[in-house]
Amino acid sequence: MDNIGKRPDDLEIKARSPHFDLLPAMQENRYGLGNDPVLTHFVNALQSIFPEGERMFIDAARDVAEKVGEDNLPPQLRADLKAFIRQEGWHGKQHNGWCDALVALGYDGMERYGEQLKRERIWTRKHFSPMLRLAATAAAEHMTASLVQLFLRTDLLDDADRPVADLLAWHALEETEHKSVCFDLYQVAGGGYIRRSLTLLLEWFDIGIHTHVRYRYLLKADGLWNWKTRWHVLRDIWGPKGVMGRLSGLMWRYLKPGFHPWDNDDRTAFRKQYDHLLGAL
Repeated sequence: MDNIGKRPDDLEIKARSPHFDLLPAMQENRYGLGNDPVLTHFVNALQSIFPEGERMFIDAARDVAEKVGEDNLPPQLRADLKAFIRQEGWHGKQHNGWCDALVALGYDGMERYGEQLKRERIWTRKHFSPMLRLAATAAAEHMTASLVQLFLRTDLLDDADRPVADLLAWHALEETEHKSVCFDLYQVAGGGYIRRSLTLLLEWFDIGIHTHVRYRYLLKADGLWNWKTRWHVLRDIWGPKGVMGRLSGLMWRYLKPGFHPWDNDDRTAFRKQYDHLLGAL
């Protein structure tokens, strides 16, 4: 619980509400991440998990806060939790718009996958304890924070068409702000190391499976699921220098017993590197 003191004194978790109309750009260029079908559809697939994922995060945080009693939370954490919920709610809406754009492009299966995740979220809330769901949420938040680190170390956003790049940069910026909220809530609620570590492994597996199913569908829909493309998937997504390969290398810090999300403060670096996308946000 002492780790909560690592929260930067100048931190402001600011709930912004930009709107991104992705469909025109996606109609002009279907492969808007470096004209690369594999990378583009990987990102399309990964982001399609976010709308229901964000709702799961909000549910878990609210349920644990209610169980603990909001009056028993530190005042700063209580305020941060409210800002986190506002941020995540808008993230879900904008990624819903991204999924709608994919459906409008003819990828009708993405709507079916969204309904499947909704059923899973409702089932999970009914059958799993709030603390287990919050542990999974804290682990998933670490993954998104690790994605921010990946953006800082690669040119993924530089190679993305706008406004896709703008949406990803805005989402990443807010992830840098609220990355410790669920982790801190988990600690205040009495969560332990073993459960939070195991849920990281489970979340990594779960997200990997959901993403694989979706990008395989998208590539198949474009007639691109062949041996050449599968090799690119293995190399560029899952290989040591691929997106998920590099991401996994950043994630395992979470398993350190004394880990805290604010061991690394990347807010200034991210704003500096992507100021051209963030503008006045």
